[in-house]
Amino acid sequence: MLARGAALLAGRVLEATPDAPVSLSGTSASIATLTWQVAAKEKQLEKVQDELHQMVAAFKELPELARVAVDPFLNVRLKANIVNAVLKDSGATEITKRLFAALAEENALAATLQVSAAFDELMLAHKKEVHCNIITAEPLDKLERVELRKQAEQFVEPGFKLVMQEKVDRKLVGGFILEFEDRLVDMSVRKKLEEFNALVFKLETDLRG
Repeated sequence: MLARGAALLAGRVLEATPDAPVSLSGTSASIATLTWQVAAKEKQLEKVQDELHQMVAAFKELPELARVAVDPFLNVRLKANIVNAVLKDSGATEITKRLFAALAEENALAATLQVSAAFDELMLAHKKEVHCNIITAEPLDKLERVELRKQAEQFVEPGFKLVMQEKVDRKLVGGFILEFEDRLVDMSVRKKLEEFNALVFKLETDLRG
Protein backbone atom coordinates (compact mmCIF):
# COMPACT_ATOMS: atom_id res chain seq x y z
CA MET A 1 0.00 0.00 0.00
CA LEU A 2 1.31 3.46 -0.85
CA ALA A 3 1.86 6.10 1.82
CA ARG A 4 -1.37 7.88 0.84
CA GLY A 5 -3.41 4.74 1.43
CA ALA A 6 -1.68 3.99 4.73
CA ALA A 7 -2.33 7.53 5.93
CA LEU A 8 -5.99 7.24 4.97
CA LEU A 9 -6.29 3.96 6.86
CA ALA A 10 -4.59 5.26 9.98
CA GLY A 11 -6.73 8.41 9.93
CA ARG A 12 -5.67 10.86 12.60
CA VAL A 13 -4.26 8.27 14.98
CA LEU A 14 -0.74 9.56 15.51
CA GLU A 15 0.07 7.90 18.83
CA ALA A 16 1.99 4.65 19.01
CA THR A 17 -0.13 1.64 18.13
CA PRO A 18 0.20 -1.81 19.77
CA ASP A 19 2.72 -4.22 18.30
CA ALA A 20 1.24 -6.94 16.12
CA PRO A 21 1.29 -10.39 17.77
CA VAL A 22 3.06 -11.98 14.80
CA SER A 23 5.07 -10.71 11.83
CA LEU A 24 3.51 -11.47 8.44
CA SER A 25 5.01 -10.88 5.01
CA GLY A 26 3.40 -9.54 1.85
CA THR A 27 1.43 -6.46 0.87
CA SER A 28 -1.96 -7.80 1.99
CA ALA A 29 -0.44 -8.87 5.30
CA SER A 30 1.03 -5.39 5.80
CA ILE A 31 -2.40 -3.85 5.21
CA ALA A 32 -3.97 -6.32 7.64
CA THR A 33 -1.29 -5.62 10.23
CA LEU A 34 -1.83 -1.86 10.11
CA THR A 35 -5.60 -2.43 10.32
CA TRP A 36 -5.09 -4.77 13.30
CA GLN A 37 -2.89 -2.23 15.09
CA VAL A 38 -5.40 0.59 14.65
CA ALA A 39 -8.29 -1.69 15.67
CA ALA A 40 -6.37 -2.89 18.74
CA LYS A 41 -5.67 0.69 19.78
CA GLU A 42 -9.34 1.57 19.46
CA LYS A 43 -10.46 -1.72 21.10
CA GLN A 44 -12.43 -2.77 18.02
CA LEU A 45 -10.65 -6.00 17.04
CA GLU A 46 -13.62 -8.38 17.14
CA LYS A 47 -15.93 -5.95 15.35
CA VAL A 48 -13.45 -5.18 12.59
CA GLN A 49 -12.81 -8.89 12.09
CA ASP A 50 -16.55 -9.52 11.75
CA GLU A 51 -16.90 -6.63 9.29
CA LEU A 52 -14.07 -8.03 7.17
CA HIS A 53 -15.86 -11.39 7.06
CA GLN A 54 -19.07 -9.63 6.02
CA MET A 55 -17.30 -7.79 3.20
CA VAL A 56 -15.67 -11.00 1.96
CA ALA A 57 -19.11 -12.64 1.92
CA ALA A 58 -20.58 -9.63 0.07
CA PHE A 59 -17.92 -9.79 -2.65
CA LYS A 60 -18.61 -13.53 -3.06
CA GLU A 61 -22.40 -13.27 -3.08
CA LEU A 62 -22.94 -10.08 -5.11
CA PRO A 63 -21.56 -10.33 -8.68
CA GLU A 64 -21.91 -6.58 -9.25
CA LEU A 65 -19.79 -5.80 -6.19
CA ALA A 66 -17.25 -8.47 -7.17
CA ARG A 67 -16.90 -6.83 -10.59
CA VAL A 68 -16.18 -3.50 -8.92
CA ALA A 69 -13.37 -5.18 -6.98
CA VAL A 70 -11.66 -6.94 -9.88
CA ASP A 71 -12.22 -4.56 -12.81
CA PRO A 72 -8.84 -2.80 -13.30
CA PHE A 73 -10.33 -0.27 -15.73
CA LEU A 74 -13.04 1.03 -13.41
CA ASN A 75 -12.21 4.50 -12.11
CA VAL A 76 -10.83 4.30 -8.55
CA ARG A 77 -12.93 7.28 -7.46
CA LEU A 78 -16.04 5.44 -8.64
CA LYS A 79 -14.89 2.32 -6.76
CA ALA A 80 -14.43 4.37 -3.62
CA ASN A 81 -17.90 5.92 -3.98
CA ILE A 82 -19.52 2.49 -4.42
CA VAL A 83 -17.76 1.02 -1.39
CA ASN A 84 -18.58 4.10 0.67
CA ALA A 85 -22.24 3.72 -0.29
CA VAL A 86 -22.21 0.05 0.75
CA LEU A 87 -20.69 0.86 4.15
CA LYS A 88 -22.41 4.18 4.81
CA ASP A 89 -25.43 2.94 6.76
CA SER A 90 -24.07 -0.49 7.68
CA GLY A 91 -22.97 0.43 11.17
CA ALA A 92 -19.38 -0.42 10.24
CA THR A 93 -16.55 1.06 12.26
CA GLU A 94 -14.60 4.02 10.92
CA ILE A 95 -11.59 1.67 10.79
CA THR A 96 -13.31 -0.59 8.28
CA LYS A 97 -14.57 2.37 6.28
CA ARG A 98 -11.06 3.83 6.13
CA LEU A 99 -9.61 0.44 5.18
CA PHE A 100 -11.91 -0.01 2.20
CA ALA A 101 -11.54 3.61 1.16
CA ALA A 102 -7.77 2.99 1.13
CA LEU A 103 -8.13 -0.26 -0.83
CA ALA A 104 -10.35 1.49 -3.37
CA GLU A 105 -7.91 4.40 -3.68
CA GLU A 106 -5.10 1.94 -4.37
CA ASN A 107 -7.26 -0.12 -6.78
CA ALA A 108 -6.72 -3.09 -4.44
CA LEU A 109 -10.25 -4.17 -3.48
CA ALA A 110 -9.51 -7.56 -5.04
CA ALA A 111 -7.14 -8.19 -2.10
CA THR A 112 -10.02 -8.15 0.41
CA LEU A 113 -9.95 -11.94 0.91
CA GLN A 114 -6.18 -11.97 1.49
CA VAL A 115 -6.39 -9.02 3.90
CA SER A 116 -9.19 -10.73 5.85
CA ALA A 117 -7.25 -14.02 6.01
CA ALA A 118 -4.15 -12.23 7.32
CA PHE A 119 -6.27 -10.37 9.88
CA ASP A 120 -7.66 -13.74 11.04
CA GLU A 121 -4.10 -15.04 11.44
CA LEU A 122 -3.23 -12.01 13.57
CA MET A 123 -6.31 -12.59 15.70
CA LEU A 124 -5.40 -16.24 16.29
CA ALA A 125 -1.92 -15.21 17.43
CA HIS A 126 -3.40 -12.44 19.60
CA LYS A 127 -5.77 -14.88 21.31
CA LYS A 128 -3.01 -17.50 21.48
CA GLU A 129 -5.28 -19.99 19.75
CA VAL A 130 -4.38 -22.77 17.34
CA HIS A 131 -7.31 -24.01 15.26
CA CYS A 132 -7.38 -27.61 14.11
CA ASN A 133 -9.90 -29.51 12.01
CA ILE A 134 -10.04 -33.16 13.05
CA ILE A 135 -11.38 -35.16 10.12
CA THR A 136 -12.48 -38.77 10.57
CA ALA A 137 -14.46 -41.32 8.59
CA GLU A 138 -17.05 -41.66 11.37
CA PRO A 139 -18.24 -39.32 14.14
CA LEU A 140 -16.00 -39.48 17.22
CA ASP A 141 -17.06 -40.97 20.51
CA LYS A 142 -15.88 -39.49 23.81
CA LEU A 143 -12.75 -41.63 24.19
CA GLU A 144 -11.68 -41.08 20.57
CA ARG A 145 -12.15 -37.33 21.01
CA VAL A 146 -9.89 -37.30 24.07
CA GLU A 147 -7.22 -39.36 22.32
CA LEU A 148 -7.22 -37.21 19.16
CA ARG A 149 -7.02 -34.05 21.25
CA LYS A 150 -3.85 -35.45 22.80
CA GLN A 151 -2.50 -36.16 19.32
CA ALA A 152 -3.31 -32.63 18.13
CA GLU A 153 -1.86 -30.96 21.24
CA GLN A 154 1.56 -32.36 20.34
CA PHE A 155 1.67 -29.78 17.53
CA VAL A 156 0.63 -26.83 19.72
CA GLU A 157 3.31 -24.62 21.24
CA PRO A 158 3.25 -24.09 25.04
CA GLY A 159 1.04 -21.19 26.04
CA PHE A 160 -1.35 -21.64 23.11
CA LYS A 161 -4.88 -23.03 23.30
CA LEU A 162 -6.08 -25.73 20.94
CA VAL A 163 -9.47 -25.07 19.35
CA MET A 164 -10.82 -28.22 17.68
CA GLN A 165 -13.49 -28.62 15.06
CA GLU A 166 -14.68 -32.08 14.05
CA LYS A 167 -15.55 -33.04 10.49
CA VAL A 168 -16.60 -36.33 8.91
CA ASP A 169 -15.33 -37.54 5.53
CA ARG A 170 -16.28 -41.15 4.86
CA LYS A 171 -13.81 -41.29 1.98
CA LEU A 172 -11.02 -41.56 4.57
CA VAL A 173 -12.18 -45.16 5.25
CA GLY A 174 -10.57 -44.99 8.70
CA GLY A 175 -7.90 -43.19 10.68
CA PHE A 176 -7.84 -39.40 10.91
CA ILE A 177 -6.48 -36.14 9.51
CA LEU A 178 -5.31 -33.21 11.64
CA GLU A 179 -5.66 -30.04 9.59
CA PHE A 180 -3.85 -26.98 11.02
CA GLU A 181 -3.31 -23.57 9.45
CA ASP A 182 0.29 -24.41 8.59
CA ARG A 183 0.41 -28.20 8.37
CA LEU A 184 -1.54 -31.35 7.55
CA VAL A 185 -1.10 -34.61 9.46
CA ASP A 186 -2.69 -37.38 7.39
CA MET A 187 -3.03 -40.68 9.24
CA SER A 188 -6.04 -41.89 7.31
CA VAL A 189 -6.54 -45.37 5.88
CA ARG A 190 -7.08 -43.75 2.49
CA LYS A 191 -3.60 -42.22 2.63
CA LYS A 192 -2.04 -45.54 3.62
CA LEU A 193 -3.86 -47.30 0.76
CA GLU A 194 -2.62 -44.67 -1.69
CA GLU A 195 0.95 -45.15 -0.45
CA PHE A 196 0.61 -48.95 -0.65
CA ASN A 197 -0.80 -48.81 -4.19
CA ALA A 198 2.00 -46.45 -5.23
CA LEU A 199 4.59 -48.86 -3.81
CA VAL A 200 3.01 -51.84 -5.61
CA PHE A 201 2.95 -49.90 -8.85
CA LYS A 202 6.63 -48.98 -8.45
CA LEU A 203 7.59 -52.60 -7.75
CA GLU A 204 5.65 -53.83 -10.76
CA THR A 205 7.27 -51.17 -12.95
CA ASP A 206 10.75 -52.10 -11.69
CA LEU A 207 10.12 -55.81 -12.33
CA ARG A 208 8.96 -55.11 -15.87
CA GLY A 209 11.96 -52.91 -16.49
